[in-house]
Formats: sequence, C-alpha cells, structure tokens
Amino acid sequence: METYKIRKLKQDIVGDLISIYKNAFDVDVDEDFLNKKQQVRFLNQNYVGFIAYDQNNLPAAFYGVYACLLSYNGKTFLGAQSGDTMTHSDHKGKGLFTMLALETYQYCKENGFHCVFGFPNENSFPGFIKRLGWSHFDDLVPYLIRVKCVPWIRLKNTFKLPQKMHNSWCRFILKSAKKGSSFQSSCLENDTSVVDHSADFFQYKTYGENYLIEVCGINIWIKFDDTFLFIGDLEKCDEDKFVMVIKGLKRLAFKMGLPHLRFHASSQTWGSEMFQKYGVPMEVKYPVGGISFTDEIPIKKMKFTGADNDTF
Repeated sequence: METYKIRKLKQDIVGDLISIYKNAFDVDVDEDFLNKKQQVRFLNQNYVGFIAYDQNNLPAAFYGVYACLLSYNGKTFLGAQSGDTMTHSDHKGKGLFTMLALETYQYCKENGFHCVFGFPNENSFPGFIKRLGWSHFDDLVPYLIRVKCVPWIRLKNTFKLPQKMHNSWCRFILKSAKKGSSFQSSCLENDTSVVDHSADFFQYKTYGENYLIEVCGINIWIKFDDTFLFIGDLEKCDEDKFVMVIKGLKRLAFKMGLPHLRFHASSQTWGSEMFQKYGVPMEVKYPVGGISFTDEIPIKKMKFTGADNDTF
C-alpha cells in the first residue's frame, strides 16, 4: 500500500500546486497568483491547507481553505471557504481528499475558525456530505438578464479574432467607468450571517480580475468573460434604483459585446428577489454547504452571492 507524506502548505512549496492544478483542472497558474490567493494577510491566516506527496516526493493532492470574516448580528467571526480540492489522476481513489480535509479542519479548530463553508460542484459535493460531515443548507441560483448586442463570441468565431482583443477592450471600458467603493453584502439581514465585505476583503480579492464600479450611485462588483458580465454583488437599494442600475449595466454590457448579465444568489435574499423579478433563473443550481466547529454562528443561516466564491 502506497504511503504519503503530508505537509502544511507554505510559501516555499506553493509552487508544488502548479502541477496538480494542471493535471486536475487543465489550468495553468503561476506562483504569483497562488501566493496572492493563499495570503489572507488582513486576518493573518495564510496558506491554510495541506499537500500530500507520494513516495517519490511528487505532489499528489491538495486540500485548502481561504480565511474570511463572517458577520452575524453585529459581530464578526473567523470562518473559511473550502477552496481548490484537487487530486492528481495518478493518485485518485487513495483517500487523499478525506485525509487532507480532516487535517485542514483540525488545523482550523486549533486556530479559532468557527466553520468551513463552500460551493463544491455537483460531482464532488456528495463526498463532502458523506466523508466530511457537511450539511447541505442552501443553493446558489444563477439569474440571467438578456442584453441586446452583437455578441463578441459570434464575432470571434466568424472572423477568427484573438481573445486578447476582447479582453483589452473590456478592460478599457471597465477602467473608464466610475470607480466604486467597498460595501456590505446585499444578503445582510437581521439573524442572517454573511461574508463580511470589508475594504480589506475587497483588496484581498484582487488576486482575481474583478472591478468595483459605481452605476447610478450604487456600488457594484463585477467581472467578465466571453459571454457574461458577472455581477458578483451590488449595493442594496430600492426597486426603482435597481431598475436604473440594471439599465446602466446593460449599456456597459452592450459596449463589451456581452449578451447577458449574470448574478448568483442564495435563496430568500434581496438579490434573489430582485433578479427573480427582472431576470430569468437558470435551471442549474449550485449546492451550498459546510461544517461548524462551534455553536457561536449558525452556519445554516448563512447567505451568499457569487462574489463570495473564491473563483470570483
């Protein structure tokens, strides 16, 4: 039976994740990106995860979490989002996922974390429930709002245009927009716990390409790809103002050649109510779950938007 060596993730070995990313997700990442994502400096909780190495000292699997503050009834608590879970194809079926996750959770318990939550895909979610004791307490629902435009993806495919042309144009548009300010989660209500959207949290999330802009006096957190202008979150406002903001975002998406606005929200939130009324829910839903280590914050009362996902 093959034995594995388990090591706590640190800056000097973060590069060992690159080969696992490539094998598991067919994604190329660099050390600079990994260090920015793994260093949650404003909470002094960096590199929270563990790597398994095989007998040849090659990286075989990784499980880690990303620290965040959770806001609940006027208080903040240390929590974490379950992040990239990955196992090299040569080492699947060896129990590494469970081993590394339990090691990570023990570290979290010993270092003041109250819970771990996450948004695993439908293939991996059963493993979190069966092997790690997670509970499934909600779903993120994606909503679409149609934008009339000439879609970039059609131009790209018809004229064989390079992707970097579109990326450069969209960046120009977004950098020309009015710059926004940090704002609290639109899911925040009495007796509801949310990821605390402090200025420090917004700064940390710049490891990815996203933009904080202002439209009609409302702060909005967005990113883009070939097809969607993703609304990670937007400042809570009344319905009339919301309609004005959506019109402004449609104009922005029109210029960028993006035929849809897309927003993800937990059930029974302000965002889900607004986008249910003015958009169309997609058939797919993304499960939300987690595990508690203390009784101080009720994990089943947590609510999220797409901006809370580590992929945003």
